[in-house]
Amino acid sequence: AIMAGEEPTSLQPIPLAGLRVGIPRGVLFDETQAEVAAAFEQCIGKIGQVGGRVADLPIDDLIAEMRAATKRASIASMEGAEVHADWLAAGASVPVDPHVSGPLSRALTVPASAYIRTIRRRTELVAAIEERLQAIDVLALPTVPMVAPSIAAMAGDEALRDRTEGLLLRNTQVANQFDLCAISLPLPGMRLPAGLMLVARNGHDRRLLGIAAAAEALLRG
Repeated sequence: AIMAGEEPTSLQPIPLAGLRVGIPRGVLFDETQAEVAAAFEQCIGKIGQVGGRVADLPIDDLIAEMRAATKRASIASMEGAEVHADWLAAGASVPVDPHVSGPLSRALTVPASAYIRTIRRRTELVAAIEERLQAIDVLALPTVPMVAPSIAAMAGDEALRDRTEGLLLRNTQVANQFDLCAISLPLPGMRLPAGLMLVARNGHDRRLLGIAAAAEALLRG
């Protein structure tokens, strides 16, 4: 409410009976650890038991098109490079992690015309997923496909680190790229934390919070 400039009101759970839940099985479920997958399926089963209408809803085609549109550089890195152009050119006054400065420096070389084309294509894809999601109330998927690895496991192996980072960012990144709203709820029974992500159409934040409140109560049992 504060971010939207509204007066806060009490959150009212929205009944899950009859809720249309889409499962975007495909690339967003690749390489999901067995423990995370089992906990996710258990949650979806509980939603189905109280009357939720669960069905697969493929979006891999739109994800592939978004990846193609941002192949040269992500929108975040291009915009970030512009914001930080001065110190990228002259050198930062304090050390910056090369995993941050590297992508920004590369994005600084992308011409404005490429950025404009990327934004234009993203606008088209946002409209396409808005139309696709008309058939459901929320998408449901794991927030991350794995539990957090140890820092020690990542040390000294750049390829493993990059691959792991990509997996940890993958699912939430899709919600950001397509201008959707999303929330993560704890998956019950996990040894280490993982989440159930519910995703709704742009502007449906208040309804999503109501759905999440009901789902949280159900999963908490």
